[in-house]
Amino acid sequence: MSTRPYSQGYRPRQLVDRPRRIAYEVIRQVHEQGAYANIVLPQALREAQHEAGFDGRDAAFTSELVYGTLRTRGYLDWVLEQHMNRALSAVDSAVVDLLRMGAYQLLYMRVPEHAAVATSVDLAREVSTDGPAKFCNAVLRSLTRQSPEERAVVLENIIDEDERLAIEYSHPQWMVKEFRRALEIHSGAAHELRDLLAADNEAPIVTLVARPGLIETEDLADEAEDYLRTRVALGDLSPYAVFIENGDPARLPSIRSAHAGAQDEGSQLAAIIAAQAPVIGSDQRWLDLCAGPGGKTALLAALGAKRGAQVVANEVHPHRARLVERATRALDNVNVLCADGRTLGGPATAWPFGFFDRVLVDAPCSGMGSMRRRPESRWRRQESDVAELVDLQSALLGRAVQLLRSGGVLTYVTCSPHVAETVQQVHALVAEGKVELLDTAAIAHQYSSHPIAGISEGESRPQGIQLWVHRHDTDLMYIAALRKL
Repeated sequence: MSTRPYSQGYRPRQLVDRPRRIAYEVIRQVHEQGAYANIVLPQALREAQHEAGFDGRDAAFTSELVYGTLRTRGYLDWVLEQHMNRALSAVDSAVVDLLRMGAYQLLYMRVPEHAAVATSVDLAREVSTDGPAKFCNAVLRSLTRQSPEERAVVLENIIDEDERLAIEYSHPQWMVKEFRRALEIHSGAAHELRDLLAADNEAPIVTLVARPGLIETEDLADEAEDYLRTRVALGDLSPYAVFIENGDPARLPSIRSAHAGAQDEGSQLAAIIAAQAPVIGSDQRWLDLCAGPGGKTALLAALGAKRGAQVVANEVHPHRARLVERATRALDNVNVLCADGRTLGGPATAWPFGFFDRVLVDAPCSGMGSMRRRPESRWRRQESDVAELVDLQSALLGRAVQLLRSGGVLTYVTCSPHVAETVQQVHALVAEGKVELLDTAAIAHQYSSHPIAGISEGESRPQGIQLWVHRHDTDLMYIAALRKL
């Protein structure tokens, strides 16, 4: 048998451990099929936990490897290309994923260097051939010989600050530029850019929502503590929010019955404002124009049920409309439709329900505000996508105003701080003279059971709300309440 060292690529074939194999399969689904890790990974872990020898530590390792590799992809790619004689784009995508997984273990996890390299090479042999395995071995071995200080010097020598931050924090450069602009326009705080990018790379804590009238917040907290054996805490922005330290929310009876759900606290606040912003006159007919997947709809309807309100929940995509039905199945005041929100109901005067007292437009957007939950999304969006999305948002807002009666309230929400998707949309709508902007921050303060620090910047004029991950530990939700004149 050969005694030549493994560093030259000679090593008996080994079986790859289950956590790394699952991580690789999930990452391949993300990149090959456009899947979302936060959907396919939990499913894979539930299946694996029925196997002998796969325990909680294995699940934690797998989760860290998947989310970490996806979250730091930009930095990993930059590092890897320093140890290759070709661009990553010229390498088979499956091999690229193997290299990223190996590099993540070397740079971010407490995995011994020899184990990170050896398991990556073994996995390459298992899913490919000896050629890619030897290539992985050479690249990763080269990476182990570069010190962190050497990498830092190379990074510091990049003159363009946005380019440097994009690499360091693994965000597309165009997003870094837009985050900087959004911080400046929304709150004059462009100096917080590094804090925002760092926070956007932190794994978010799981947040549950207790849907009022179906379960009390304290009861949901007790249930999570009992069933999941985890520490819990109540929310800061929403009186219905419960944070859980760990555990699978799908195990909770209240989740299975749709009395509760998993929902970011910023998203909860948006639904609260949509339900509570003051209307003039009747308050019985509500519309959620872009309802999928149904989290905001369910909270909106639960709040409306207490006041006898009926909610029409519209969603253009059939599979997302089914998600809305599932999310609202415990409520009897929701009517789910599947139609294009831009033309919903035909002429407004012919709409069979009459005009609406409230309309929520949670518009399709660039998703720049939810990248910490779906880190793979940051590489799927292009700067050129924004213009088309802005046109769609504008059309939806125009239709929402048509369907809203005078004195009724329109709440506009995006999970993005992009200036073109937020303040510019609202300013353009107000300029048409059909609606007026309400002081959304004041509404949030009035109806939230917790103080909301740092949302309003103290300006005297009415304004929307921009939530920030580094300030509020929520998705970057933009919320604006407007009343029709």
